[in-house]
Amino acid sequence: MRFKTKLKKCSQQEIWDEYCGFLDLSIDEYMDIQYRLLHEQIELFSDSGMGKRIMHGQKPETPEEFRKTVPLTTYDDYADILLNQRKSMLPAEPVVWLETTWESGSRPKKLAPYSKQMLDIYSNNIIAAMILSTSEERGKFAVRSGDRALYGLAPLPYATGLFPLLIAPEIDLHFMPSIKDARNLSFSEQNKRGFYTAMKAGLDQFFGMSSVVYTITKNFEHFTSSGSVNLKNLIGIRPNMLVRILKAKYLSSRDNRPMMPKDIFDLKGFVCVGTDTSLFKEELEKNWGRKPLEIHGGTEPSCLGTETWSRNGLVFFPDNAFYEFIPVDEMLKNEADPDYVPKTYLMNEVTANRNYEIVLTLFKGGAFMRYRPGDVYRCLRTVNEHDNVMLPQFEYLDRIPTIIDIAGFTRITEASIKRVLELSRLPVGDWFALKEYDGDKRSFMHFYVELDTDTPESAFLNEQLIKEHFSAYFRHYDHDYNDLKRLLGIEPLKITILPVRSLKRYEDRFGSSMRKINPSMQDVIDLNHLLYDGIEMGSDGA
Repeated sequence: MRFKTKLKKCSQQEIWDEYCGFLDLSIDEYMDIQYRLLHEQIELFSDSGMGKRIMHGQKPETPEEFRKTVPLTTYDDYADILLNQRKSMLPAEPVVWLETTWESGSRPKKLAPYSKQMLDIYSNNIIAAMILSTSEERGKFAVRSGDRALYGLAPLPYATGLFPLLIAPEIDLHFMPSIKDARNLSFSEQNKRGFYTAMKAGLDQFFGMSSVVYTITKNFEHFTSSGSVNLKNLIGIRPNMLVRILKAKYLSSRDNRPMMPKDIFDLKGFVCVGTDTSLFKEELEKNWGRKPLEIHGGTEPSCLGTETWSRNGLVFFPDNAFYEFIPVDEMLKNEADPDYVPKTYLMNEVTANRNYEIVLTLFKGGAFMRYRPGDVYRCLRTVNEHDNVMLPQFEYLDRIPTIIDIAGFTRITEASIKRVLELSRLPVGDWFALKEYDGDKRSFMHFYVELDTDTPESAFLNEQLIKEHFSAYFRHYDHDYNDLKRLLGIEPLKITILPVRSLKRYEDRFGSSMRKINPSMQDVIDLNHLLYDGIEMGSDGA
């Protein structure tokens, strides 16, 4: 029975129980589902060529044996099979292959196969998120067939491109732009076309990438009065929308304030996806009149989890993957010593107010086992007594420290920076880089450099010249980096030139070298104090 038919024939409670009933589980019931589906996946995976490689020919019988005998994995363990789409090696027949950024320009993409059963689970969980996005309390929601939905997510082959394709067979949503049109548009054109259509026809639901939604929101008044959405060009606009727009213009003029989306649209559902969603929530709620529901996932993790009606923490879907969690201190031990095997904890073993790197074993014939996608979450609480949700809830924090993720568009690593420096031939002696945020909470890469004084060109370089030169080569090397300015209008790079031998002095003082990617803020503070002390002494600080 299609979801559309269920909306007509079933009660709201029946529909809620089917799609959102996982929120009523006890932690023991949740773990029973995890163990059962893990056992099924081990049976599938161990019989495949990939499984024989990853599991070294073993077939563990219990979750405990599974965690002892199967090693933790990264994409390197699967790359030769997946990038060459070797179907015969997989645990299940792939229906679709999805794509995502791997490592900047050096290894530009990762591929992940999805089986029919994986897509079925994905579809149910997306519908659950859509229901929850229109909900203000348990068991009540406002999804209707025929709702107008603005689609501001990246198209296939990216994971978010599955959203409209999986929802379309279940319910008649009027996507703006249509699925057919979106296939032939760039991501930027897709967002403009969809927004233009929403201005004419109205808007009930919004599925958007948080960084893109935030950019539209910050430039809303300009966006609605210029270019392709100029009010003069809104031929065929619905009368009720014309009234809303005219009223919005009057109120903004009367109150001497910018026009906001909530002046025009009355959203029933608002879903945001992206690595920086939590930073933008407050501003988006203020402007759109509805707090966005955050969901999380990705190409390898699939649809991982959703917030509830309270929009105060993610609950992971029990039927998507088997979840393990590496405490951050264990993760850092493993980073310092690659031979160290970090401890993992299960969903019923996590602790509130602790940060974890997530480890996933995908169900239903998924290709990844004990896989580290490189994401760090904070366990906010192990139970939510206020909402009577007896399951842990999480907040996405960031990528692991060795990766700089900017607005969900690009993943910058030490290797990619070294490659760009080689290409640019900038006279850089030493460096480190970290992710920071500007006054609008938008992320950027702060690149600290020491110039090589033995190179004559260094005498003529300043921070602006380095920035222009470095940016040009990064845009050439990494097309995703190029999208940051073109689509979001943000400057993803800041340069600071350090005094010569700054990082050597830091190493001599503290007995360890500065981490190249995302050193701790305390390390950066210590470096600044060291440099300041040197200036005060009028020497090199020795």
